[in-house]
Amino acid sequence: MKAILLFSLVMVFTCQLHAQNKSVETLKRMNEDWIRSYPSKDSVTLERIFANDFILISPDGNKMTRRDVIRNLRRQEILSVNIDSADVRMLDEKIGVVTAYMTFVFKEANTLKTGRVCYQDIYMQRKKRWVAVAAHVSLLSVH
Repeated sequence: MKAILLFSLVMVFTCQLHAQNKSVETLKRMNEDWIRSYPSKDSVTLERIFANDFILISPDGNKMTRRDVIRNLRRQEILSVNIDSADVRMLDEKIGVVTAYMTFVFKEANTLKTGRVCYQDIYMQRKKRWVAVAAHVSLLSVH
């Protein structure tokens, strides 16, 4: 009887671990899709990733809605992006936090510049679908 109980506990733990690993991989992929949408101005990808109630705090402290971020995408001149590092932490099976550092090249007043940011994105699983619900971006450098 003890062996059956132990086996059952191991199986439950293994299934939970597998589900968590799958969620981590999903959030990493969504993070990459989100960041790579900037140079191509891919608003369709952002519409898929952002929840309707998505909120982003920009590096200058402005609170931006889903609509604001997507509208702003068209005005930015980001030429390339590189995710320097990204970590995913699962708070539970339906909430994940992505913490990442990114370097990007952009055009400002006909001059190429390089910027570096760190950001944290909060994802929730709603109706069996992962969506970004909040983000905070900090500007580290521009040169």
